[in-house]
Amino acid sequence: MADDTALGTVVLGLEGFVLLEAREVDGEVELAVETMAVTTGCPECGVVARAHGRRATVVRDVAMGGRPCRLAWSKRLWRCEEQLCPKRTWTERRDDAALPRAVLTERARAHVCVQVGRHGRPVAQLAREFGTGWNTAMAAVRDHGLPLTEDPARTAGVASLGVDETSFQAAGPRRRTTFVTGLVDLDTGRLLDVVDGRAGTSVAGWLQQRGDGWLSAVRRVALDPPTAVVDAFHVIKLANTVVDEVRRRVQQDEMGHRGHKGDPLYGIRRTLLVGTERLTDKGKARLEAALVAGDPDCEVWYAHHVKELLRRVYRADAHDEAADRLEEFHEACQFVEIPEIRRLARTLRHWHHQLLAYWRCDGLSNGKTEAINALIKRIKRVGHGFRNLANYRLRLLLFCGKPAWQDQPAARLRGPRHAS
Repeated sequence: MADDTALGTVVLGLEGFVLLEAREVDGEVELAVETMAVTTGCPECGVVARAHGRRATVVRDVAMGGRPCRLAWSKRLWRCEEQLCPKRTWTERRDDAALPRAVLTERARAHVCVQVGRHGRPVAQLAREFGTGWNTAMAAVRDHGLPLTEDPARTAGVASLGVDETSFQAAGPRRRTTFVTGLVDLDTGRLLDVVDGRAGTSVAGWLQQRGDGWLSAVRRVALDPPTAVVDAFHVIKLANTVVDEVRRRVQQDEMGHRGHKGDPLYGIRRTLLVGTERLTDKGKARLEAALVAGDPDCEVWYAHHVKELLRRVYRADAHDEAADRLEEFHEACQFVEIPEIRRLARTLRHWHHQLLAYWRCDGLSNGKTEAINALIKRIKRVGHGFRNLANYRLRLLLFCGKPAWQDQPAARLRGPRHAS
């Protein structure tokens, strides 16, 4: 005879439940279950209670075999026999299975949190899958997600901190664009937190809450310009922007229109942004031919040359070598009459000390912060915009903050095949 207790444990993942029947109802799988409890004490006086019938409760569970699944839980009613006890009757409860008056099992609620938080799926999509409202699904995300995001261990051990701002809500008829500031662990690439606003006071307030021990472990901080350290990512991005601006202006002046397929400069728009050392001989020949055909005054060529001089700065091995190469860059920009290049040179002259601080900080880069920003934009697209900052912060930390998800990976059924 089959062991119903073991079967219920395997199928339900819940100890102490018995699987009575599996049936199909309205095209869904319905599992009839009950607990194995035969005795219990009164929660008020402790006297052994007497069974007083059953009450059926149906809750939604995780899908089974690709089909929606529900649990039909036959809950026991208990009655206290002590005449002086104010507790007359009550219904059994197992909070690890389903909370009182809940429409989802705890396993289903945890699944909703994983799908929304870890995999970045829309809350509304999970609500439709489980036949619940948006608020019910989001409550599951909060209940199971907040213990993960607020765990102090998640933000411990930070030595390199990246700070950057992103927009929260776009400007509308009744509001200005609002911003949030993200704080990122540059060593692990995890989002530590998101604070309201982009003023320094917002970040300072968050740092003050960390405590002296946490702050003393942070050795390096990278921010967007103007900053304590201007990292290579943003500087080269500025230089690439200058090359693109010059190319577009020359294209408009020479052709009288924006770049079209077949135009010389339009055809090399991406090649111009690639480092020279990464180009093949064919790519270099294609670049040279296009510049000869579409750049009569050599403005695009010079912008590309200046960009490469700036990239050469970041290939220096030491601070003094980088400083010499940076001066070569400024000398190349000093007398040129190309406005975009002059503007770039003025900007980098203003950031001279912060730029060279890159070598004093062992090549600190805010690139991982930019990678987090890309993930943040993904969540904003999935959510079709956000109005509630608390929900926005929770969604971002679950997706980008690398919380300690308590899931069990599937075991491999077959090992790798090796050639004999």
